[in-house]
Amino acid sequence: MSYSCKSLIVTDSEVAASEKRLSICLQANGFSFSELSASGQLLTFGEAEGRHAVTMTAVMSDVKAFLAEAGVRPLGYAGIEILLFADQSTWVPDELYSPAAHRQYLKLVGCDATAIMASRSNDLQATSVYSANDALATAFKVAIPGAVVINQHLKTASRPFCQRSKDHPVLLAHWRQRCVDFAAYRAGAYIYGNTIPYTSDSEALFHTVEIIKSFGLETSDAELLLCGDVDRQRFALLRPYFPSASLFTGTHTSYLNPAFKTLHTYRHALIL
Repeated sequence: MSYSCKSLIVTDSEVAASEKRLSICLQANGFSFSELSASGQLLTFGEAEGRHAVTMTAVMSDVKAFLAEAGVRPLGYAGIEILLFADQSTWVPDELYSPAAHRQYLKLVGCDATAIMASRSNDLQATSVYSANDALATAFKVAIPGAVVINQHLKTASRPFCQRSKDHPVLLAHWRQRCVDFAAYRAGAYIYGNTIPYTSDSEALFHTVEIIKSFGLETSDAELLLCGDVDRQRFALLRPYFPSASLFTGTHTSYLNPAFKTLHTYRHALIL
């Protein structure tokens, strides 16, 4: 098996699979996963570390073996998501969308990728077309029947993320290596989402301020939510530009296992 266990926190509970949601986040050197109950209780979190196998068959075998060792049997869940991070993507409204035009959509935003995927948002009535490792995603999807593949923009465009902005504008910034995934919300609606590369934290700050001004988020009660690869220095750099700023730790509401106190949930917020 190509994967080793980097971390694993499990809750002893009698929650049926049909009342749980499984989320998996694919990364260059492995994957992370979580189980949440319908009420928002965080039940399981784990990280698999290692190189993905070369062949699809080997990836499928490794994924199944690792999840089995972790005590996760991906059957009967209320929902299963596989999250990919797409550095280049674009939204296409249903009225204009055609599967045959995937490459053309991405060319319009300066992307000439050959590995292209698409995921539809029911909330937006639009499809996100993006560059991604489609072979790896397919291997995980085949290994985990019933899983739905999404990217970070599809995830942050969903209604649970929009609820927070009903009373005030919100900007979510998910930091990754060399890029930030932004999502802006106002009046309970998703109004902007994009991934912007940066070469320094000061450049990322410039992009953040530019989004604030461009999308009408510069109000006395606007809120900044930070997650992903955020440290104290980055938080301190961005904090002065918003009336309110905090680390976003996901949509879960509780946990039973005290070991979760040691987990930096803001780093994995998009699957929590």
